[in-house]
Parts: sequence; structure tokens; C-alpha cells
Amino acid sequence: MAAQKTKPEPSQPEDSDEALPEGAETPEDGEAVAAEPIDVDEVVPPPRAGALAPLRDPVQRFLAEARRYQRLSDDEERVLGRAVREQGDMGAARKLVVHNLRLVISIAYHYRRAWANILDLFQEGSVGLMEAVKRWEPSLGPRFGTYAAYWIRAYVLRFLMTNSRLIHVGNTRAGRKLFFRLEKERQKLLAAGFEPTPKLLAAKLDVDERELDEVRAHLESREVSIDPRGTNDAGEETYSLSERIAAAGDSPEVEAEHAEMADALHGFMEKFRGQLKDDRERAVWQEHLATDEPVALGELGTRFGVSKQRMGQIADQLKKRFRNEIVARFGPDVQTDWLG
Repeated sequence: MAAQKTKPEPSQPEDSDEALPEGAETPEDGEAVAAEPIDVDEVVPPPRAGALAPLRDPVQRFLAEARRYQRLSDDEERVLGRAVREQGDMGAARKLVVHNLRLVISIAYHYRRAWANILDLFQEGSVGLMEAVKRWEPSLGPRFGTYAAYWIRAYVLRFLMTNSRLIHVGNTRAGRKLFFRLEKERQKLLAAGFEPTPKLLAAKLDVDERELDEVRAHLESREVSIDPRGTNDAGEETYSLSERIAAAGDSPEVEAEHAEMADALHGFMEKFRGQLKDDRERAVWQEHLATDEPVALGELGTRFGVSKQRMGQIADQLKKRFRNEIVARFGPDVQTDWLG
């Protein structure tokens, strides 16, 4: 009796960006896309005999092109696959691609309700098909169609996950899992009679509860453009949403008040400096108190032939005088803690 062949796993890199997004079904998980494909003739009937009018619709042109190439047998696929793997034969690779465009159409039509232009799904699925041609090992068990379905679906799902919403939620492993499985798991819990609380859903999906809440909020929220202007009942143009949303920083009035206060303080400090007549006081003020890089009091004391302690006394006296005068000018709310 011949030994039964086991079906090997498709060669998918675990953390590659090209890998099937986590949470999406694979051919091993259940439905085998290659088993019951949607035939091209079921999507759009073939043209009538003698029809001369060209196909102007791009979708119909793609379907007509796919209809030109019949499915290959298992032996034909493996011969072409070996030519690609061992000889780098681009002609064989192209033949594998064009003869499996029907599979791309089959998988793309499974997701046609998720995207307006199905040609985009055809394009992404075709890229996945080419990736499958490059990676398929014909000496192993699965037929090419079964293996290619894995990569076609991966590229289609990655495209939908990236472009279906303005706010991306599939940037992390947990986000990808939630994107595909959150609603399905919620329906399972409801069917079993359980309330799908965030804590229970997080435990079922093995993700952090906070990340689940964040992704769910994005998926359930409505996206609104903040740029277009609307009109009121009188037909007059109104402000756009971006012009009505408060900024995160201070209001223009508060910023103007801060700028005016800063100018007044700068002028007051210049006036205070002009009142200093003693050379030691001017040096302590300019080089030690009112500067970003203060000179040590000991160094100033050496310059003027006095001790460090004496220069410290002069600094304390200047700070006390400045506080008294600035409070008298601007009130007790003014901040003077920068003087130490």
C-alpha cells in the first residue's frame, strides 16, 4: 500500500508584510477556494458568436482575457513550476499566472462588497498570484491552485485592511487579528447566549482589553471629512469642520496675552538693569542672575577682589529688590521663581 501523503504547510514567513494577515482564513482552516471557484462564465457570460463590438468595460476585458486561458492539469503545473524554480524560466512563470487568473477572479469576487472597484482587487490578487509562482515548491504535495489561493487572498486582504478606512487599525498583530475576527467572535458569543463584553472578547481573542477597545472604537466610528464646507438652510457657505474644531494649544487670545506679558517683562528687566549703578551689582545681574549660562559667584568675587560670600549677599539683595518692584508693577500673580 502506498504511503499516504501529508499536506505540507504553505511556506509563509511568520512576520513578513507579505504574509496572510492574522485572523484571515487559510485553505487549511476550512473553505478551500480552489475547490469550488466562481467560474468566469458565471460572472459575465461569454460573448455571442459573431459579436464584433469590442469589450469597452475594463472588468469585462479582464474577464475575457482570463477566459482565453484554460485550467492546467496537475502535471502541467508541476512541469512549469520546476522550470521556474530550477531554470528561472519567465515564460513558464507567465504561463502559470495567466492560466490561473480565474482563481484571482474567484477570490476577488468573494470580497467585491468590501471595495467599490473590483479591478483593484483583481490587481492585488494578480500580484499575490505572482508571489505564489515565485514561492511554490512543485515537489511538495499541494497543487498550485491551492497554494496560490493562500497568497492571492493575502494580498487582497492586506489591500482591504490598508485602504478600506482612513484610520488604519491593522498596523499591529493584534490589530490585524481584531480587524478580521472581532465581529465574528462577537456573533459567536451572542449565538451561544453570552454578552460580548470587552473583557470576554479580549480573553477569547487573546489580546489586550485596551487595544480591543481602541480598535473597536475605530471600526464602529463614522469617518467624517473635515475639509469640505457645508451650507446652511439659506444656502450660504459655512465653515468647514476643520475650522470649527478647537486646537489642542492655547487660543489666539491667550497666546497674544502671553506675548504681551513677555514683552512687558523684558522691558521691565531692561529698565531695572539701567538703574544699577554699582559695577558689582551690574556684573551679578547680567552675568549671574539674568543669563542662561551664569558665571560662578566665586569667579565674580575674584574679579572684584571680594569674597564669594560677599557676592552672594549682593545677589540676594538684587533678587529681593527685583521681586518687590515687579510685584508692585504687575501684581502678586506674576511668577518670579526663575530667580531661585
